[in-house]
Amino acid sequence: MALDFFAGCVGGAAGVFAGHPLDTVKVRLQTQEAGKKLYKGTFHCWSTIVKQEGVFKGLYKGITPPLASLTVINATVFGVHGMVSKKFENPDSIQMAHLYYIIKAHFFAGCAAGLAQSIIATPSERIKLLIQIQNDAAHTRYKSPIHAAKSLIQREGYGCLSRGFLATVLRDCPAFGIYFASYDWMARKMSKDGKMESLTTPQLLFAGGGAGMLSWLFNYPTDVIKTRFQTCNSYKSYWDVILKTYAENGWRSFFVGLNSTLLRAFPSNAATFFTVEWTYRLLIDNNILGSSTEGHSHKHNSKKQHVMMPDLWHKNWFILPEAGSTSIDPMIHGCRFI
Repeated sequence: MALDFFAGCVGGAAGVFAGHPLDTVKVRLQTQEAGKKLYKGTFHCWSTIVKQEGVFKGLYKGITPPLASLTVINATVFGVHGMVSKKFENPDSIQMAHLYYIIKAHFFAGCAAGLAQSIIATPSERIKLLIQIQNDAAHTRYKSPIHAAKSLIQREGYGCLSRGFLATVLRDCPAFGIYFASYDWMARKMSKDGKMESLTTPQLLFAGGGAGMLSWLFNYPTDVIKTRFQTCNSYKSYWDVILKTYAENGWRSFFVGLNSTLLRAFPSNAATFFTVEWTYRLLIDNNILGSSTEGHSHKHNSKKQHVMMPDLWHKNWFILPEAGSTSIDPMIHGCRFI
């Protein structure tokens, strides 16, 4: 059990470590004050952080909260997604003629998962953001995530940790829905016979990366609003954030940092998919999952092992890497096909 837990955590951590530097860049670009912009763009922000703060101390600021919430968020996301998916008539067994039904099933299941995990993601995100925006010693207010949490609670009460909850829901609910639905659509379209079992590793990575990018593209303005609202108490409401953000540079202000976000989607997905896929192959080859998955598996080439998500969830929920656009993009829907 300890070995399984460790192996799975490595997969989730791989995605977090791969995507966090560009997440820090995104946050810095999103929170720049009008008239006091330190960064000209994605690459300028990256190089400036490295020069002034160092690689780990700069780019990896605030990485502890997403790592700490890894298991809990996964448990919530895949538990809720599994329960909602069961309300539909086995969407994964339906043929290509019913692709619309499959997409609808995974969209609503994804939305429900995004809604549920927002409860955990909101305080984790706020602490992460407050640490990420500390760009030098003069602006360093929090020494660590624990210090940040204690300081916030002492100063504003426990309720302050939920600041930005509504924005997190409005971002993650459709984001998860779009991810799960678009992943299934792209994966089945790329598959040679329309079945998920036929996916190759490159196709799996491409579908995951593409779906992650789509989930961000349609919800990015909400992320900008959420980030600003959670990092600055001067905003009285979400409408106040929208008005002041729009006043800076029109609609363009709501897409600041989008480049770094889209660039981050693929390495995060690739790192996590690669690690999780090979971890599960080793687990299955050694029969660690047990024989109960055989009843749910489809017949196929013995070199291509297939495991259904319910089996992975009930037996090994802890070894799924982090899903969700809160820290890295929702990317692990395809890990049932390994």
